Amino acid sequence: MAYTSILFLHLLSAVTWIGGNILFFAVAPRLRTHPLAIRALGRTFRVLSWIAFAVLLTTGAYLVRGWDWRLGPLSLKLALVGIVLCFKVLHDFWIAPAAARKRGAFFTAALWIGRTNLILGIVILYLSVRMRG
Repeated sequence: MAYTSILFLHLLSAVTWIGGNILFFAVAPRLRTHPLAIRALGRTFRVLSWIAFAVLLTTGAYLVRGWDWRLGPLSLKLALVGIVLCFKVLHDFWIAPAAARKRGAFFTAALWIGRTNLILGIVILYLSVRMRG
């Protein structure tokens, strides 16, 4: 029962994080001319995405207990999670706030980091499916 509940929370957090990234990917470019709207959306999603990411890390650590982390899909998944975490910190605490103040190249960088994290999140999701057989 505990394993199933934790797996459910893990999947719900993944759906929240990836789904939010997909929504942001679709909406952010259209809000380029509405800085207040994109700032509000970004702040709301940042809080939600960090909660989802924290739950993913916590439940993920529980779910892989006893696994050999050196195995193909798991080791790649863990490496990608580390890269996503670095990009997320860079995006949320440096690039996106600078984009909100200065626009221009920072806005473009924020979009590309977000898109990269979305692609990496989908790859991580695929690797998760591969791990389950």
